Amino acid sequence: MNESVVLTGNLNFLSLGDVLQFLGSSSSTGVLRLSSTYSPNPGYVYFSAGQPINAQNGDMDGLDALYSLFGWVDGSFEFTKQSSVAEKRITKSRMGIILEGMKLLDDGLTKKIGPASLAHVQDEDKPTPAQPAVVKGPLVDYMYVVDEEDFFDGEPIVEEGKHGNWVWVILEGVVDIVKETDGGRVPIIRLGDGSFIGSMASFLLQGHIRTASAVAVGNVQLGVLDSQRLAQEYAGMSYGFREFLTSLDRRLKSLTNRAVAQLFDNERTDDLIEGQKRIFRQGADTVEKLYLIKQGQVSIVREGAQGPVILSRLGEGDFFGQLPFMDIGQEPQCASVYASDGIELVSVDGKDLQDEYNQLSMTFKNIVDNMATCMIVTADLASAAKDDK
Repeated sequence: MNESVVLTGNLNFLSLGDVLQFLGSSSSTGVLRLSSTYSPNPGYVYFSAGQPINAQNGDMDGLDALYSLFGWVDGSFEFTKQSSVAEKRITKSRMGIILEGMKLLDDGLTKKIGPASLAHVQDEDKPTPAQPAVVKGPLVDYMYVVDEEDFFDGEPIVEEGKHGNWVWVILEGVVDIVKETDGGRVPIIRLGDGSFIGSMASFLLQGHIRTASAVAVGNVQLGVLDSQRLAQEYAGMSYGFREFLTSLDRRLKSLTNRAVAQLFDNERTDDLIEGQKRIFRQGADTVEKLYLIKQGQVSIVREGAQGPVILSRLGEGDFFGQLPFMDIGQEPQCASVYASDGIELVSVDGKDLQDEYNQLSMTFKNIVDNMATCMIVTADLASAAKDDK
């Protein structure tokens, strides 16, 4: 074996999505080579600091090639570390790619390469409106796990409206995050191994009230995180970085509430953004900066097939624009930005935030990455609710 080959495995055991997740969590740079007896040529994915930047599969390259490789359900892979990789053709975030790649595969839009016995996905594995796709997190950092707890099928882990300061990481199993409404429980997201239960506010605020419920799906094993250690790490961050993280936490809550509202309300987005002016247009304008809202209000609006839908309402102290080190599936590629009259914005140096993010512990970094993934899925849920009406 080539001495520079640092990881090998079988796609029957680890899917391409799992491999991308692992290489991302280790910030690896190099080339992932996939081979299969069902394909005449190997496939390649090129990484820089954990992010896929290009891919090749036969005559295809870039993002199309990478999505097609999700169909390789049988074969092997090897990852070679090297400093020089390939021209950057892919700008979409790693987690965005994994989620979209899995969706295309589940929807039958990606051709499967493998034996007939593996070429069919069981109906129970397909996501449905009542069964969201499972979001998995990175590898668990056990240094922050201080205890383990077991829950059984249907058992509540967290109840909306109740006080609680614990944060868990899912060691094994699946957990549904749901909102309690007058119309019954609304499923928001389904979390798998490596994902986190509990927001950053859970370990920062005394008397924190849970804003959603968590329910075990089958038997689940959770790791209880060291909240004091997380709070100490948070306290050691710069004021600007702490504000950025709490803004992301608020945006996820706003996004979740908007997704639920889309299911029950017949509100018109045009009415809600009346008096606001579009300052960045979805997919058309390049937003190269990150902005802090000093005064006024901003609406993040996705232009969908059935009309615009508000994903989030942001206010003083919130951030928007080109978010460093993460993609949350919103502005500018996947949403427009509307601002109220008298809006006052301050440009923020994203490089400083990037540098501080790079210094985070693995667990805190994983929490931030997992939060970004949850935003991508919840934004899609909000859009789908609008399109289904």
